[in-house]
Amino acid sequence: MNPFNERMSDHSTWPVILTMYNIPTWLCQKRKYLFLTVLVSGPKQPGIDMDVFLEPVMQEFEKLWKHGVPMYDAFLQEDFTLKAIIFVTINDHPALFALSGQIKGKTGCLVCLDDTKWVFLDGSKKVVYIRNRRFLKTGHKYRNKLYMRYYDNTLENEPPPKRRHNGEHVYKMVKNIKIVYGKKKLDGTIRDRSKPPIEGVPFKKQSIFFQYLPYWPQLEVPHAIDAMHVQKNVFESLMGTLMDTAKSKDGLKARKDMVQLKVMPELHPILEDNGKYTLPMASYNLDLPERRTLCTFVKDIKVPTGFSANPKKLVSMKDLSFTNCKAHDCHVMLTVYLPIAIRAIKPEFLRMAITRMCYFFSKISQKTIGKKELSDLHDFMVETQNQLEMCLPPAFFDIMVHLMI
Repeated sequence: MNPFNERMSDHSTWPVILTMYNIPTWLCQKRKYLFLTVLVSGPKQPGIDMDVFLEPVMQEFEKLWKHGVPMYDAFLQEDFTLKAIIFVTINDHPALFALSGQIKGKTGCLVCLDDTKWVFLDGSKKVVYIRNRRFLKTGHKYRNKLYMRYYDNTLENEPPPKRRHNGEHVYKMVKNIKIVYGKKKLDGTIRDRSKPPIEGVPFKKQSIFFQYLPYWPQLEVPHAIDAMHVQKNVFESLMGTLMDTAKSKDGLKARKDMVQLKVMPELHPILEDNGKYTLPMASYNLDLPERRTLCTFVKDIKVPTGFSANPKKLVSMKDLSFTNCKAHDCHVMLTVYLPIAIRAIKPEFLRMAITRMCYFFSKISQKTIGKKELSDLHDFMVETQNQLEMCLPPAFFDIMVHLMI
């Protein structure tokens, strides 16, 4: 956040907000039911020292779990003992590392943990997560030899990974980790905490939740993924790649990654006699008329008051790009506008894959989801992710795209 109205400020203030989830879903996110319990002032983020600020809250919830607090019910006119638990945390992905103590980088998936499969791209100098075929059911057609040329020319025989992200599995890994908080030692030198305390364990610390809340290891999903944060990053990466803007995942470095992985040979950069590279036109590169058509479509949309931001303010006809999109704007674009707007895209397979992704985000944003639908929805997203991998450059598949699965 930027509390002092200074454009170049990198001030970081962290709020910790509690809400009650035993009230109707349309009330639990209203302002009167949100309680600001901790405000960690900046200017820098606390990192794994976040536990120091959370300790008073944890002590209160330990008391609420073990003993409770005597309260009076004005409606029934009787005394009762109030008890409460923290059953889930919701935060964006960078904040998750400070909260849970998980190590960033190659094992940064909060579900796969130490079973995360990653590939380092020499051209883009980044880690990507492109082995999505292993999430497919055994015998799926995308595992066959006919589709090897779309996936670095290798067979995928590994069975779908088992679910690893639950409190008990994490607790077994972190229960022996000892850590001293603070960035300096007693002698004034800087403490080196860049390496994990225990080799092979993707955690820097044992979260304070395990220390104070005896029920925390029994929770199936202690830390939830913030869907709005994922949608915003996926939307910006997708539109940047389609519209060839500053956030595009395509370019000379990305094309060299294709050479490294031996995928999409028709898009490999061509070295000219003058020493410069020529990049062949890709299916995901919209030409000028297509970009203008897409921007004009969004610009002409009229929405009711309160539905979303004015689409005119989100489109720059000068640069033919989408600018200043907040998280909710990206949500509306993905779930409502984009499936209609991308009808201008010529490759039908790419259009289908993007439409399926938009359907997935629309489905998980519903007020109610049937329990039986969840497994089918997961299989649907895994297949969609593999279809996107056939069409888009490897640099596109960062941790945010991986989190859709």
